[in-house]
Amino acid sequence: MPSSVTVPCQYRTGKTLGSGTYAIVKEAVHIKTGKYYACKVINKKLMEGREFMVRNEIAVLKRVSSGHSNIVTLYDYFETTNNLYLCFDLCSGGELFDRICAKGNYHEPDAAALVRTIMKAVQYIHDSGIVHRDLKPENLLFRTPAEDADIMIADFGLSRVHGRRKSSICFTEICGTPGYMAPEIFKKTGHGKPVDIWAMGVITYFLLGGYTPFDRDNQQLEMQAIIAGDYKFEPAEYWANVSDVAKDFVSNCLTVDPKKRPTAAEMLEHGWLADEKPHYVPDPESPTGGPTDLLPHIQKRLDAKSRFRRAVWGITAMRRLARVRANFKRTVNKYKEESEKEEIN
Repeated sequence: MPSSVTVPCQYRTGKTLGSGTYAIVKEAVHIKTGKYYACKVINKKLMEGREFMVRNEIAVLKRVSSGHSNIVTLYDYFETTNNLYLCFDLCSGGELFDRICAKGNYHEPDAAALVRTIMKAVQYIHDSGIVHRDLKPENLLFRTPAEDADIMIADFGLSRVHGRRKSSICFTEICGTPGYMAPEIFKKTGHGKPVDIWAMGVITYFLLGGYTPFDRDNQQLEMQAIIAGDYKFEPAEYWANVSDVAKDFVSNCLTVDPKKRPTAAEMLEHGWLADEKPHYVPDPESPTGGPTDLLPHIQKRLDAKSRFRRAVWGITAMRRLARVRANFKRTVNKYKEESEKEEIN
């Protein structure tokens, strides 16, 4: 576990920003400088037997922190009697899709610019000997609300120190977010850096269409589709507004065999990201032949998915989770409440 490297009273915690399985994230201000951070608060009792997870996250972030403008930095970590605290960049600009939907329009070159930036950060992570293992839109945050703010890769809780070779296979456990997990994770055949490229393919598909390529009625069907690489660029009216070059980029990322899947460096050389002239389908109603606005279709799909999720969560999913995880959730909530109540000022 981390040693007490700083005096707890140097910070004052504020509002809760989010909550995960093992931790909550609170706003924290450094008393002397007045600078704000996102502070991950981890209850020690909850982490008993899992201390390696915290040590691993710190080890990973030490390798990549401050080395790239599009990766969150770990500035400090310390402990009190009850909790562990990790202080990161406070990304106040919101999540990726919230930002996109707040724009008045959104075009394929915008998506390419975002993917290029994120892929460069992934290349840096991989070159540093790290595999992220949980790339998804929710972990892509903007540093500030400013229009030109950096997009940041966050949440390295599932990341691992990895060999520097692409072919290095180190891990066999199932981890990540189901819709973004690569086939080799489900098959338990061993996985490494190529899982992040697969996730980038899913993210790019999502950025262009507003839904994931393996979206199915239940998780079992989704897993089967992922293992088989069973996806299509449908419905046709959505994807008619996306260039063939962009679709080819997605297909390259979603190569089922991880040994044949390109690296981040290779994907950065793909025409969709590397060509000087941007790729897009011209808007037939644009007098200048500019790109077609993708936002209407994306918002339509996101709104439909949000309504569907609310219905499912309200009827089926929550019942099942309540039966399976009742005792675990009670314990987690108890410890997280203790963490949230502790004052460090």
